[in-house]
Amino acid sequence: MNFKYRARASDGEMIEDFIDAEDQKEALSILRNRGMIVINLNAQRAKAAAAPSVSAKPKSGSKGAGFSFKDLLNVDIGHILSGGRVPLKTLMVFFRQLATMETAGLSLSTSIDVILGGEKNVSLRKALSNIKGRLDRGMPLSQAMRQEKAFNSLIISLVEAGEEGGLLGEALEQSAVLLEKQEALRSKIKSAMFYPAFIMTFAIGILVLFFMFLVPKFEETFAALNIELPQITLIMFGIGNWFSSHWYIVAGIFIGIIAGLYFLSTNKHTKPFMDRVKLKIPVMKDLILKASMARSSRTLSALTSAGVPIVRGLEMAEGTADNSAVEQGYSNLRQGVIRGISLGDSARQAGIFPILVSQMMRIGEETGHLDTMLERVATWYDQELDEQVKATISLLEPMLIVFVGAIIAIIAVSIFAPVTSAIVQLS
Repeated sequence: MNFKYRARASDGEMIEDFIDAEDQKEALSILRNRGMIVINLNAQRAKAAAAPSVSAKPKSGSKGAGFSFKDLLNVDIGHILSGGRVPLKTLMVFFRQLATMETAGLSLSTSIDVILGGEKNVSLRKALSNIKGRLDRGMPLSQAMRQEKAFNSLIISLVEAGEEGGLLGEALEQSAVLLEKQEALRSKIKSAMFYPAFIMTFAIGILVLFFMFLVPKFEETFAALNIELPQITLIMFGIGNWFSSHWYIVAGIFIGIIAGLYFLSTNKHTKPFMDRVKLKIPVMKDLILKASMARSSRTLSALTSAGVPIVRGLEMAEGTADNSAVEQGYSNLRQGVIRGISLGDSARQAGIFPILVSQMMRIGEETGHLDTMLERVATWYDQELDEQVKATISLLEPMLIVFVGAIIAIIAVSIFAPVTSAIVQLS
């Protein structure tokens, strides 16, 4: 098979030429062994509209037209939308099962039929049923998956690369591993946010109950005793009376703040600003940047290893960054590679990438093992994120304890001070 390629040689020269190879993976391997960084690689033969059979290793006929790179995995929500919600763990199990059956020699149609028999997720069942029908009509797996929202373009590209390289089983297993890593990363971020969120919610709930139900009762009791109240108690009763009469204002402000932050963080015009602000907030900036580097580096590593050209891989890694500032960095990185600048130099010029990332990219280019270096980057940031989560919780725990303790102390003083005073007056 003849392939047309565009690549950057080790001396920085951009080369456009043709190469003969059995498949895309072999062509990519040959070019990498020559010390080249492949930017584009396209087969120069007519592609059939559909594969002639539904064997375990069908050949794909599409080069990815219609990809929407903004529909990639979103680890901040941890789910892929498919009418309903298909959890990452469910997709991971599906790909691992499919990889096992494909390696065992079962046809894709038969494998999916077996999986359908035990699948409980309604959205995934519907998607798999549609895919099986397309496979039975002779459509390649990647094309069949592309028509279902349950599968994003990142996973589809891995499957397509596996079809073209004759390594579909490995591609399916790689998809399962990638989803597993994505789920693990999402869990780490959730664990970092759950504890402080729970404590703050609990403290606010206690305050609301106290001001709405207990303060009025204590005020009636002290009024009946006809004793002089300390200033802190009067202030507490004043706050309680105002809150009881104007609780809807407080609720409106709270809901307004939440809705406003959500709008600013999701609106396409304000999201870049909010993402830059997040990267300036102490503690949060480290969590966001490390999570983004781990996610995008692992995505780029998986795509590079599967034989996806580097420019396409960078574009998809950009979509998984989940932060506009990091996405812009990947966009700049991609444009630099297109202009013939090395990955390491482009990453350093982008400004957003830590020195570790740019150095590992440079080493990966020079040694021809870019996918390995990127996977090491992702693993290192995974470990760093673990430590960051532990450190964040260790830092917030005493602060939250002091905060809740201060609230309880103020309540106790404001209530028990007049009680003590009444006891003294009666004795």
